[in-house]
Amino acid sequence: MALKDRIEFLSSPAEVDAFLKANPQSAIFKVGNCHKTSETFGFVQAHLEAREDLRLGVIKVIEARPASNHVAAITGVTHESPQLFFFRNGKAVFDRDNWDITDEAVAEGLQQLTPVKA
Repeated sequence: MALKDRIEFLSSPAEVDAFLKANPQSAIFKVGNCHKTSETFGFVQAHLEAREDLRLGVIKVIEARPASNHVAAITGVTHESPQLFFFRNGKAVFDRDNWDITDEAVAEGLQQLTPVKA
């Protein structure tokens, strides 16, 4: 299944919680309006496209501030934008933000998650 079919837009704390519960291994990408978002999403997309076992939650920070704040609260990681998290069993096991979301960093983060065979 293509990544575009595995993306879920999250706008509330309840949606974040439900997403993490339904997807024991997953990624959440917080997007803003700055120029960094599209470049960093390119790295995320390149790596997650092949990981059909992972769903991607996307939070549009300006429109969904409560969801963004909830992720900050449950992870203890101060909000930045863009920001990428990988979760295992509801706990963040990797995070990067801004220009630290690189091709190498995304590959490193994915090592924290075990591929699940369909």
